[in-house]
Amino acid sequence: MMEIRFDPKKGIWAEDDETYEKLRKNYFGTKERGGRIRLEIEEALYLITFQNASCWMGKKQIGFNELASYFAKKDKRLFIKYNAYRDWRDRGLVVKSIDLVEIKKKRKIRGTRYPAEKLKTKKLRVKIYWYPDSLFSVLEDENLGKKLFNDYWFGQFGIYKQERGALLKLNFLETIFLAKHFGVRVVNVENGKEIKPSQILRQVTKEREYTKSLYGVYEEWRLRGYVVKTGFKFGSHFRIYFPGASPAKEEKWIHSKHVLHVFPKEQKLLISEWARAVRVAHGVKKTFLLSVPELKKKDYVNYPSDFITYRRKKVGGNWIRETLEDKARYLLVAVSEDEHIGGVELASILAKAESMGLNVLLSITDRETSITYYVLNKIKLPGSRYEYYEIEWMKP
Repeated sequence: MMEIRFDPKKGIWAEDDETYEKLRKNYFGTKERGGRIRLEIEEALYLITFQNASCWMGKKQIGFNELASYFAKKDKRLFIKYNAYRDWRDRGLVVKSIDLVEIKKKRKIRGTRYPAEKLKTKKLRVKIYWYPDSLFSVLEDENLGKKLFNDYWFGQFGIYKQERGALLKLNFLETIFLAKHFGVRVVNVENGKEIKPSQILRQVTKEREYTKSLYGVYEEWRLRGYVVKTGFKFGSHFRIYFPGASPAKEEKWIHSKHVLHVFPKEQKLLISEWARAVRVAHGVKKTFLLSVPELKKKDYVNYPSDFITYRRKKVGGNWIRETLEDKARYLLVAVSEDEHIGGVELASILAKAESMGLNVLLSITDRETSITYYVLNKIKLPGSRYEYYEIEWMKP
């Protein structure tokens, strides 16, 4: 049986030869002078629970809760961190506290480069009529409506997926964009007065928070040739089609392969709500993209990062676990489904990981202590002002 020792003033350690050798071989703890291995609290709790280790405080043997009680007050996230550590170790993989790993060999985090084509705009001498309470505008010119719909996929011409009706209906984002970049004149249907795109944006912002962030993201992707439509059915703000997509092409009702969710820096979401949107996207085989717009250097914070993790590599036809001698893979952040996380926090984690040559791995503990993992990869959209990320479900 392995024996570990605990002293509230000295910490947790192992010193007998048999325990020392077992821990060293399995990358537990940190070697110290004098033949000791210093243990982190998550390591000690795991050894007690799953490696049949006994923990002694002086001449008294103590269990999981008693040992944890000495650390829980200082570390409010102790159990969530322990559960993430436990799950990674249960898979036979190496995981170390971020404070104990010096990363000498960094991986190159290249990110995913997305193509871009400059949108070809033209000045249109036409009026569209704005319905301020509905947040839609309507174009009656049938020929122009068809052209905007077929060539650019703006709005909805006629009835959705039905070949009837001759009105082009435009949502508030499309209305602002067409007025700003195509010179379309917008008339308030209630009073017959012309209204500027900036006025529409101000009006909608009063009624829908984060409208400015939504429009900024919409405009950026549209100007780079992408088609941006509502992502309502998929629990996100937008669905994204790559440059060249059109409802008029042979495959008339083509399916998008990406959904995009805007996460304003001031906003905080329950982890469960955020993860639900990712799961919906994955359930319909779409890549989930996350946008954190309008970030500045002063916005970044030092959000807690917990562990450095390693996976497996293929050597001679066999898969073997990576160790501290290999390049680290992930910066693991342990959270629970009932925590809140904000756009600033996510962006800060990603920036920290990138500086370390790591990808971000979110470990989410649910209410049954099961773990779900998501990897966040940076997107490179040419000329972008904002931060974008792909989020993928991952099974270690």
